Amino acid sequence: MKDEILKILKMVEDGKLSSEKAFDMLMIIQEREMQQKKTKGKILKISVDSSNNDTVRVNIPLDFVRNMIKAVGPEYIQKMVSKYIKFDKFSSGQSEGIKSSFDEFTGGLNIDFLLYAVENNFEGEIVNVQSEDAKILIAIE
Repeated sequence: MKDEILKILKMVEDGKLSSEKAFDMLMIIQEREMQQKKTKGKILKISVDSSNNDTVRVNIPLDFVRNMIKAVGPEYIQKMVSKYIKFDKFSSGQSEGIKSSFDEFTGGLNIDFLLYAVENNFEGEIVNVQSEDAKILIAIE
């Protein structure tokens, strides 16, 4: 951040940038820093419990989620989530409850919404599906 500010001040000093533009740029830098501080330490929690006692718990740092979505793009992640959910592992018969519940909400799991939630410091439940076969919870805490 310090280097960016120094570059902006140097551009003003050299007459390459107006003070108004410099101010706008500094405000953008400050806002970005505040956003990053707000998301530090938050976790994306994914919890899946099936009726036959299969349990999955995944905790991912929110900064990692944000960077991965930006790096590969939300469309790619949406495609991979959909592909994984339909993966043979869920059709083996052992985890039918999880498979059917995942199928219920796949269309509703919108990676763009997840990115929006991450970027806007949302806290709380993103997805909460409860069926007779399974419980699925995705939340930011």
